[in-house]
Amino acid sequence: MTEARPGIADKIEALKGEIAALEREAREEIPAQMESARDVGPVRENADMYLVAGRAHYVQGRLASLRQRLQALQKLDLSSLPRDRAAYGSRLVLEDLDGGPDKGVLLVTPEETGENPEGVSLLSPLGRALSGRRAGDEIEVATPAGHRLYRIRSLRTLFEQEQG
Repeated sequence: MTEARPGIADKIEALKGEIAALEREAREEIPAQMESARDVGPVRENADMYLVAGRAHYVQGRLASLRQRLQALQKLDLSSLPRDRAAYGSRLVLEDLDGGPDKGVLLVTPEETGENPEGVSLLSPLGRALSGRRAGDEIEVATPAGHRLYRIRSLRTLFEQEQG
């Protein structure tokens, strides 16, 4: 990874910590729990074994998901982001063409969405629709309430924000 914002470095470390904890659980705790569950009785009638097996399945799925997110964050190269189109770190003002109020958004990683009330994940339907777009573009987004139509009223990329 080249140049990254401090928030991303914190997210990478948090992901690494969660991965390490889950790997330890998968390597040490779950096998010990399975051994204890085997001592209880036959596997077919053993609720403890089913619970431990379910936890093991969850841990493996969570590890796969976390490793994928970690890899994506480590590959985030801010110097390769477009300087004239919406991408990570861009602030946009969207005009709701369906009559709603204008909406300010900041395109962020999924891990950063809770840190800013305007934060919109690049992986969300709105984030995907905005990515690569320019000021003046119109986009249609499928939402739980139906399709929404927006026009990008203004766009400030990460680089424009850093310049002041």
